[in-house]
Amino acid sequence: MQLEILAGHDSLVTTVIESGLRFQVDLATVYWNSRLSTERQRLVNNIFQNSDVVCDVFSGVGPIAISAAKKVKYVYANDLNPAAVEYLEQNIVLNKLERKIEVYNMDARRFVNAMYSSQHVHPVTQVVMNLPKDAAEFLDVFRGILRNRQTGHIAMPKIHVYGFSKAEDPEYDFHERINLALCDSVMGVEMHRVRLVAPGKWMLCASFTLPESVAYAKANYITC
Repeated sequence: MQLEILAGHDSLVTTVIESGLRFQVDLATVYWNSRLSTERQRLVNNIFQNSDVVCDVFSGVGPIAISAAKKVKYVYANDLNPAAVEYLEQNIVLNKLERKIEVYNMDARRFVNAMYSSQHVHPVTQVVMNLPKDAAEFLDVFRGILRNRQTGHIAMPKIHVYGFSKAEDPEYDFHERINLALCDSVMGVEMHRVRLVAPGKWMLCASFTLPESVAYAKANYITC
């Protein structure tokens, strides 16, 4: 965000406390929104289980990843912004969660592919894609993500993808964009209205289990 300091120290670095956790942020270089704290706690308290392995694709400074790590088995956290990753690593240490979170600084598609190509990664059960402006466009990385895996049955992860919609029926609109990105008709999508960010513009969270037809799709397809 473009911010101007009106008084006080010439710095936008601060510490935010949320749900008993501390986060250091530099508002000049990273994103933070306290209005999303209720949504973060909805995921952690109502959806994630103690046995879960969470993949946070757009983690920022770690509000979801670190909150989840207090509860779940393990977390893989990624962000493309090096400044965000630097603060993410600091916040992991600040909250004494070094043994529960592994950090990556990659493009989102590279990161997801790395999670599913490595033999040294815990099987992922929950995927969070909280970048509402663009996240749905990255869903295509899951098409064929398991096509080359030969070892037994792999449980499909549950994906939580965020997006904006100005449509008259925002849930239908967002569902259609998910179908388009995955080249499939995804069933059992649970829609949650996170908040109204502007008149007629909703932020939504769509949660669904990755269809096996998508995960094992062949590489050569022409139309959706």
